[in-house]
Amino acid sequence: MYTLEPLKKEDSGVWDTMLLHCPNSTAFHSATWRDGLADSFNQLTPAYFLIQENGTTVGGLPAFVFKPIPGIKLLHSMPWNQCGGIQLIEGTSVNTSVLLQSVERHLSRFANAQSPCETLFTLSPWQTEDYGRRLNELGYRKYKESFTHLLKTHADYDIIWAGYKKSIRKAVRKAEKSGVSVYESNREIDLEAFYEIYLATQKRVMSVPKPLSLMRFLLQRGLAKLVIAKHDGLIIAGVIYLYFNRTVTPWCGGSVPAFLEYRPNNAILHHIIKSACSKGFAWVDLGASPPENPGLIVYKEQYRAKRFDFSSYLKVHSPVKRAVWLKSEPALRKIYAWIQRARR
Repeated sequence: MYTLEPLKKEDSGVWDTMLLHCPNSTAFHSATWRDGLADSFNQLTPAYFLIQENGTTVGGLPAFVFKPIPGIKLLHSMPWNQCGGIQLIEGTSVNTSVLLQSVERHLSRFANAQSPCETLFTLSPWQTEDYGRRLNELGYRKYKESFTHLLKTHADYDIIWAGYKKSIRKAVRKAEKSGVSVYESNREIDLEAFYEIYLATQKRVMSVPKPLSLMRFLLQRGLAKLVIAKHDGLIIAGVIYLYFNRTVTPWCGGSVPAFLEYRPNNAILHHIIKSACSKGFAWVDLGASPPENPGLIVYKEQYRAKRFDFSSYLKVHSPVKRAVWLKSEPALRKIYAWIQRARR
């Protein structure tokens, strides 16, 4: 019999210690990520659970209750199309059907108390096939199909370097010859300069920016690092990447269009991947790619990153409230993007 015990905020250490034994856990499952989102977004309330079998912890389930507008709640594991789902300690032998039935019973009781209009699981590539099929049996439907690109690292970075497409190696060399310098920084002045570039980049691509407060929180807590590219003393690009357990994830980036000819983004990713190899991380996750952006997909695959598919599974509890949310979401995203830019 499996039970779910709500995680208390003061037990963050217990959670992260457990996660380090879950082979596919990432920064997005960590207690620091949980605290950062809760600190930066009043609309997000953590709902994290330790999964136990006969009193022994075998894994955990990270999730958030999202309250975008009054009267509307959503239960997501995890928000922003990031993979959540059940995290199991490596080597744990479980009955998957019984485990998911136990999780669903607990979430049903939780939903009765919280009244979300939907419950959404975004499963990792390692879970999608098996867990997705069993969620179907429990009344969930496949909601969205996505894919990410993962690069398997190697202790010898020269092997990774040799595997890149010739165009990537040429771009990195051009950055070096053009005088682009790349370094990691924890200085507030660099973070603020990067954030201005990031905001402008998000505006160009018509995407909603993450708040500066969240970036600062993750950097201060040691879950993130800021990589800066400079040319003639001017910051021309930057990336904040996350690192946890076995995975490094480039997360938020921005660059100045006038300096793209110097290939600062290639230089930054070269730095991140090389660092991941030297520090013993197993994967660099280049992130989910929108299918309508083939150029971005080709760019990631030039680094020999491989496509991994994953899916989201949805159960609707209140069709009327969910319809209100879906109709409101586009306008709310625009308002939120304007607020983030106005704060600068």
